[in-house]
Amino acid sequence: MKYVNRREFIKTGISAGLMSSTGLIASKVYAIGKRKSKRPNILWIMMDDCRADALGCYGRDWAQTPNMDSIANQGVRFAIAIVQNPVCVPSRKSMKSGQYPHTLGVMAMGKPANVPGAYMKKARLNVVNLVNSWKQVGIKPVNVGKRHAYQKDWISKGDRGPNFNNNGKPRRQSIKLKLEKSGSRYPEVITKTHKWAIGGTVPLEPEEISTWKLGDLAVDALKELIANDEPFFLRVSFHAPHVPCRVPTSYFIDPEKITLPLPTEEELKNKPRFERENLHIYAGGLDLTKEQIKIARGTYYGMVSLVDTQVGRLVGCLKKAGLINNTIIAINSDQGFQLGEHGLWKKRVFYEQNVCVPFIISCPELLGSSKVVDEPVEMVDFLPTLMELCGLDVPHSISGRSLMPLIRGDIKRWRPACFCEIDHGMSMYEELRKGTGRRVMVRTKEWKMVYFMDERVADKDGALYNLKIDRDEKENLYNKPQYKHIIKYLEGLAEKWDQKN
Repeated sequence: MKYVNRREFIKTGISAGLMSSTGLIASKVYAIGKRKSKRPNILWIMMDDCRADALGCYGRDWAQTPNMDSIANQGVRFAIAIVQNPVCVPSRKSMKSGQYPHTLGVMAMGKPANVPGAYMKKARLNVVNLVNSWKQVGIKPVNVGKRHAYQKDWISKGDRGPNFNNNGKPRRQSIKLKLEKSGSRYPEVITKTHKWAIGGTVPLEPEEISTWKLGDLAVDALKELIANDEPFFLRVSFHAPHVPCRVPTSYFIDPEKITLPLPTEEELKNKPRFERENLHIYAGGLDLTKEQIKIARGTYYGMVSLVDTQVGRLVGCLKKAGLINNTIIAINSDQGFQLGEHGLWKKRVFYEQNVCVPFIISCPELLGSSKVVDEPVEMVDFLPTLMELCGLDVPHSISGRSLMPLIRGDIKRWRPACFCEIDHGMSMYEELRKGTGRRVMVRTKEWKMVYFMDERVADKDGALYNLKIDRDEKENLYNKPQYKHIIKYLEGLAEKWDQKN
């Protein structure tokens, strides 16, 4: 069997009439045979707790991410990418399977619910793991860094855990001594309820931070894969910007440049009961001073900037090897992070800062450049999209589907709504478990509704926002009579979604 190089293969595809009208190579090119030499490489950059606006290409002037912005400019950026659960493990499991959390029966991180929800009865035990699709064609995915929810599916090339524990205590004596000797320009910020370390600078060089050391591992792994001269799949999973949030002073972002809103008393009063009581206790955000909030915000954006430097190092390796044009570079996160908006910190909520993540795909030989998809999409669609780009069959049994029709411009509308869900009754935090259950978000282009969709909870305790005129989600319209028809419509969408999946 004769093998051809990629340039010859692309030319063959064009002469065979397989180029789409938008200039993108149609996925069926890859369906001709199953030779590994025809498949693109994959470099998947995944962050932990990274909200979309932590990248400059999502519109924040203070976000310093030139490398990831460049990848977005050379490929496709999804303006609104919604995760299916606002906490790590269920979101990652949903992403790797192309299924919604209630289908998997994994709805939170923590403990079994005192009274299991009705949705648990229909949870599927045998779920297709989309990661294994590449193994079936001889490409073994390799992981560097965090393997959360991927333990059995990857060849591991190691990890570098955070320098500090979640409460900000140094994990090594050498770091402790440096802190005692040098101190910090910006003091640590700790939340009240759970003592999370959410801000502060440390007297360490960037190369001493675990994010950089993880970058070292990733560069070594990438060079090894490149040397094999075969298609590869490398996932680099950073712990940042997850707590503990600490950053070298040289990467700290000036908080005076960060103009994120703070809640007013009027805004907080109209929020759902569960948010005003349970979630505010959990988050501890209302206990922080304005100065502490500034430090925490500057730290968070700085941590993402440090990740961006590692992304630049990896891209440099691809360019040096001449592989940048036929490598799919994908960037995303498991969920976002609240930075004091609505009086909240961290996650487990449905505001845009928590459910919208960066989602970028670039591959010059397969995708156009400088494309922005404004249609809201879901992260269950991520791996099916990679599968189609690599010529792999996408199972009909999953809820996710390839986004290539949107990327090619074949269609303009996708789903009537995006969904996100969590069962707080299964939380590890007692203040979230009491009298609660499955909380669901229904999001269209114009509307967002959040409510308890659970027979165990009598009060739906809803929130409704008009995203067109209230982008910051400040005015809760749920209890206003004139919006009853909107609520009914959105509930109908949620019920159809729940029954279908």
